[in-house]
Amino acid sequence: MSAPGTMQVARTRSFTDTRVEEAQVPALEAGDALLRVEACGLCGSDASRWYVETKVPCVLGHEPAGYVVATGAGCAVREGERVFVHHHVACGDCPACRRGADTSCALFRSSRLHPGGFAQWLRVPRDNVERDTLVLPPAVDFDAATFIEPLACVVRAIDRLDVRPGSSVLIVGMGAMGLLCGLLARLRGAARVVGTDLSAVRRSRAPAWGFDGALDPREPGLPEAIEHLAGAPCVDRVLVGPASSEALAQALGLAAPRGVVVLFSPFAPKPPTAVSLHGLYFHELTLTASYSCGARETREALELIASGRVPVHALVSHRVGLEGVDQAIARQAAAADDWIKAIVYPHGPPISTA
Repeated sequence: MSAPGTMQVARTRSFTDTRVEEAQVPALEAGDALLRVEACGLCGSDASRWYVETKVPCVLGHEPAGYVVATGAGCAVREGERVFVHHHVACGDCPACRRGADTSCALFRSSRLHPGGFAQWLRVPRDNVERDTLVLPPAVDFDAATFIEPLACVVRAIDRLDVRPGSSVLIVGMGAMGLLCGLLARLRGAARVVGTDLSAVRRSRAPAWGFDGALDPREPGLPEAIEHLAGAPCVDRVLVGPASSEALAQALGLAAPRGVVVLFSPFAPKPPTAVSLHGLYFHELTLTASYSCGARETREALELIASGRVPVHALVSHRVGLEGVDQAIARQAAAADDWIKAIVYPHGPPISTA
């Protein structure tokens, strides 16, 4: 299997303008690998206007999996191997890494895949190959492999949430990531898991993902309804999925004294988010955040998927080729009821045999 000299990519020129274009297949340096991208997940950040506008023009997509088709001298993987590749990697030895803050490592912030996952071929730099490229076991197909990075982000968030056996957990937002967070909290021993979401369709998925119930956050009697489901007036642990001031304020109001509230999604830099510090102080709440994931979490995520404990295939709602990326970004941003997770296939979506 070899790569041609040119390829197709879905290049995002503005938040509302993504086009299929021709580009050169990246050249390799020593230690690099060339990946034929078989599948790449569409992340919520790919459909976040403020975030995308800091990057354009660019080729988005950071949840890829595929075949190694060429390698530079001394490469740590072999041609023909099926792999997951992480778009960011940490050095493991700087002050940030030694403190456990690997996502603040300078290498983590500067490393990337070239040009991005919504391309037919991409270059995996040597650091990414050596530090967080994982060979896929036979039981993990490419669709499942696109969930390694998202699930690793969930692993990190649930760690930050400090879920323990017996914890009561509230998950705010029940898209694909919220459902994964609920299931992993249950796997970590949470006694009660409750979700909230504006969409009745998304709430209806709660039982299949380990939730005791799901509620509309606009309900006038929300605290009482949560008490009924969680067995207590407040919950020990709250994970806030949407980057919303309203969701954050509600979460802080529903957290038990000495509870933990974790921000899962990045907030826009402007306007500033107002948080009442009065309740935070007198209830001794911990408000923290979980950003991205590192090599430890990707390995745990792969094991969770390979073991079948996290049935990620059930989250795939849409499959598109490169020509469908523009519309997929728009639909992800709109959070349509039928939308859970889209996978992009740069060489064309698989033919259905149904």
